[in-house]
Amino acid sequence: MKAQAVTTTITFANVKGGSGKSTLCVNLAAAICNIGYSVSVVDADQQGSAFDWINASTDQNLKAIDVYKHSSIESLNNLTTDFILIDTQGSLTKEMAKYLALSSLIITPCKVSRDDIVGQGWIEIFLKQLALGDNHIQVLTVLNGVNKRSAILQHVIKQLKKDGIATAQTTISQRVCFAETNVNKISVIGYNKLATLEIKSLTEEIFSFLSKER
Repeated sequence: MKAQAVTTTITFANVKGGSGKSTLCVNLAAAICNIGYSVSVVDADQQGSAFDWINASTDQNLKAIDVYKHSSIESLNNLTTDFILIDTQGSLTKEMAKYLALSSLIITPCKVSRDDIVGQGWIEIFLKQLALGDNHIQVLTVLNGVNKRSAILQHVIKQLKKDGIATAQTTISQRVCFAETNVNKISVIGYNKLATLEIKSLTEEIFSFLSKER
């Protein structure tokens, strides 16, 4: 197992529903667990998708993850795993503000659509309104469910960079396997080769992003 001095909290947030928060949260949790870290997932979405996915799973990576339903914010202080991943609901609430404030990193999954990008922007605005003082929390946008051959994808990437929005180089393709693994309550790690490579690449990029910010 790799050394991890302190708990790293990653929150998945976008005001726009259907951006892929739960799917990305669960699969990144599996990838981080696969490396050898201990992982907890907190499902703060009232729908409970991530909790149901992990809790009913026979996937070895997901079975090793401690998963919790929506509970009090204070309970997070009692978690001692290397990583805590928080799946939030698609709305701006006082509860979300508290989760964002506890984050080491906020990941905003975005489909290549105006509504998703606008939803990402509201997270940035919400963070500024929290007035966290010197506790500057980084936001990393992940383009999710994309067609890599699409010209609009490259246009969106250029626009995000022009706007100064930190965007992951790894994009997650639109693949049937993400829906299949959701139904079967497993992760894509080891299930689909190309999806596994993308999720592992994104995991490495997130680790590198975090190390630069420390």
